[in-house]
Amino acid sequence: MTDYLRMRVKDYEELTKVIAQKKQRLASYYGIDEAKDQAKFDVMIKGERGMEGLETQKGRASRDIEKALDLFDIWRIWLKEIPGIGPALAGSLVLLYYSKNVPVCQKCGGDLEKIEGGMQCKECGAKAKADGVLQYREEKRDFPNISKWWAFMGRHTVDGVMPKRKAGTVSNWSTKGRTLGFHIGDQFNRQKDDHPYKAFMLERKKKHAKNHPDWSKGHIHNAAKNEAVKLFLAHFWTVAREIDGLEVTEPYAGCIMGHTGIIRPFYWDEPEKV
Repeated sequence: MTDYLRMRVKDYEELTKVIAQKKQRLASYYGIDEAKDQAKFDVMIKGERGMEGLETQKGRASRDIEKALDLFDIWRIWLKEIPGIGPALAGSLVLLYYSKNVPVCQKCGGDLEKIEGGMQCKECGAKAKADGVLQYREEKRDFPNISKWWAFMGRHTVDGVMPKRKAGTVSNWSTKGRTLGFHIGDQFNRQKDDHPYKAFMLERKKKHAKNHPDWSKGHIHNAAKNEAVKLFLAHFWTVAREIDGLEVTEPYAGCIMGHTGIIRPFYWDEPEKV
């Protein structure tokens, strides 16, 4: 079930990357600044050989992801109801939460672990290149509380800020998860003001502007967007646990980010909906 979804998500990601690179090359060649002249850029892109085909393939990949997601309750009865959370974002999120591919040593079958510059077997010590042809086995992930889920997605804080990667150090959080969170935040920011996650973001911006007059507008915006993403991830964790019939613990201090009570997941009535 996850193998097919993983393959289609990978197709979508690769096509998205190719399209972005091609657009950058075209913008440079024609001397068009997309940010300043979007209309001219769009006309140029539509007339460029090959772009239509790439966009068609990307659309097909998105539809394939949606078909694969129909096998997952969390998409079928919750995620698909949330404006801004389309199949591509949902597919990546579901894969990160529910499963992981563990690379295995081709010599002894032991688990490979990341080291600087590649991977190494925990059992026999054999090394493998990180970009080589690896064999994997699938394992189910488990996040017993929201804090562990936040940390895995790179939304935890160290000395008050989200940690950054350091040269020579293997991070214990997912780069893909961190990036996915940024995309989710951007999608919420594009929604109308009455969208519940957008409304939450706006409420946090007002609070930060009042409590931190020394913060720049960019700092306030990014802080509020990060909190909206964390709220959504907490809701994802809660819904997933309720669907699976697992224990749901409250976030630390019994609340989320300064609120006096638990904010139940938006677009989710009761577990009985399953």
